[in-house]
Amino acid sequence: MNRSTLLRQMLVPLAALVLGMPVAVSAHEGHKENKSDAEMAQMESHDAAGEHDVQKEASHVTNGDGPQEAVAEQPTPEQALAAAIAENRATSAGDFLGRLHPIAAHFPIALLLMAALAELLLILRPSLALETTVRFLVAGGAGGAVIAALLGWFAAGWRLSDKSQTLGLHRWNGTAIAGFALVATGLAFRSHNRTGLRFALAVLAIALVAQGYLGGEMVFGLNHLGIR
Repeated sequence: MNRSTLLRQMLVPLAALVLGMPVAVSAHEGHKENKSDAEMAQMESHDAAGEHDVQKEASHVTNGDGPQEAVAEQPTPEQALAAAIAENRATSAGDFLGRLHPIAAHFPIALLLMAALAELLLILRPSLALETTVRFLVAGGAGGAVIAALLGWFAAGWRLSDKSQTLGLHRWNGTAIAGFALVATGLAFRSHNRTGLRFALAVLAIALVAQGYLGGEMVFGLNHLGIR
């Protein structure tokens, strides 16, 4: 197998992945432009219809139902990949920072949920002596939550109200998580009574699950779990 064939085999699935992301890219742009949930749904429907038309036209050409000249207009996987990368380049430092939000958000979610789990284990078995572990997890999660929330403001735009109810809930729930995580950190290090810390961790666990759901709604579309 020569290098050209190997490179093609690597690029084709990657191009398919990039081309399969119109909803995520459209969602990001829509939220930056402060569109409502209804406007977002309309935009995603339009993008899906356009993609369907392109696939239908390509099918006609492949089957000999259309003019053969149209074959030359279809980009190769490598060309489609290069075009998608070029179109999605960051336009500013703020835009780049906003794109780091999905990466940063995973760390505080994991650390804070593990802190809640460790505290639950401590309730069930005090002999495990997980107090230091809980403090480490809460402090790390709080620092990560502050960074993720800040990057989220870059991603969604610096405004106090959003036309999209989903984005508004995600924005302020994430900001509240960061603030509440800092409070939980103070309780973990300064308070000998763990009741307040346990209440804070329970609230954070619920808020984090809700935040993950709202994030999925923003990326994959409304009712992305199909439960409504």
